[in-house]
Amino acid sequence: MSDKVEKLRVATEGSKERMDRAKAAFDDSLRRLNAAKEALREMDQEDQNKIMINDTQLPELIDLHSISTEEYNEAKSRHETNLRYLELFKAKGQN
Repeated sequence: MSDKVEKLRVATEGSKERMDRAKAAFDDSLRRLNAAKEALREMDQEDQNKIMINDTQLPELIDLHSISTEEYNEAKSRHETNLRYLELFKAKGQN
């Protein structure tokens, strides 16, 4: 049983590291997206009316943020699942 707990502990640590990296990518993509939106808001109204959204980085930043959000949510879910199972196995081992 302790071998399974050890393997699960290692997997949980790995999933925590992946979740942390995904969270950093998510935060960076959100910061970049918000900066691009703010830059567009600060433009003159006349310039805003002339510019096409495809002429900006906004579509790429939205895609990047969407992907990083999905990856973070997946990594977080996996880590939380591993953590629940690890706690469950540890509790069973103590009984």
